[in-house]
Amino acid sequence: MPAALPGHMTPNIEAMNINPIKRVNLSDQVFEQMKNLILTGEWVPGLHLPSESTLAELFGVSRVTVRQCIHRMVALGLAETRSGEGTFIRTLSPGQSISGLVPVAYLSDDNMLSVLEFRKAIEGYTAELAAKKADADDIAKLNMILADMDQKKHDVEKFSEADYNFHHELAVICRNPLILESYNLISDMLRSAMKSIVAKRGHTQGLYYHRALLDRIIAKDAEGCRVLMSQHIDDTYDDMLSIISANK
Repeated sequence: MPAALPGHMTPNIEAMNINPIKRVNLSDQVFEQMKNLILTGEWVPGLHLPSESTLAELFGVSRVTVRQCIHRMVALGLAETRSGEGTFIRTLSPGQSISGLVPVAYLSDDNMLSVLEFRKAIEGYTAELAAKKADADDIAKLNMILADMDQKKHDVEKFSEADYNFHHELAVICRNPLILESYNLISDMLRSAMKSIVAKRGHTQGLYYHRALLDRIIAKDAEGCRVLMSQHIDDTYDDMLSIISANK
């Protein structure tokens, strides 16, 4: 080994915590293809999968490998096996997105309604608690976010991001680590749902409710803030349900 240059340390190769990269086995490769077929919509919910022997021939692997992948899909909730009928693709759920199994972008409109139902369960109290705890700095921050929303109201992506920032800031103001971590855990899902809502519904109602919420926070009207947030999400839910139903 060549001598180290002056002023430079020579690394201790033996002490480095580096593990050799393992090659992906056939089962992993087949499973990833199966999952992508679901995500791209080629394998739609309710689809009756071909037999193990047919899939083995299509993938160019053994029936044992295909069986392993199907068992894995069933265990993860991507498919279900019905006795005497075969294996069927299941509808993707928001829970699978939280786990990182399914990218948020692939969640359906119906799952977006589930996100709104979850928001209703936690955001009313979050707004109430924020109204009780908000100080001058918190109110200044909410004012800045609201101004950002108004400035970006004609840009769906930027407006929806500012919309998310407002709701996230309410969680921050609560000073409750469990509430904040809940928001952080599903942040990608919330962003995706808000972007879809703004794209379908526009910005008018969002700006109205956020301004009204801020007014109640400034007034320390905790109960009014909770009621208004619930109304905001209820109105959004009803509008999105109508839009989704009309498009079916």
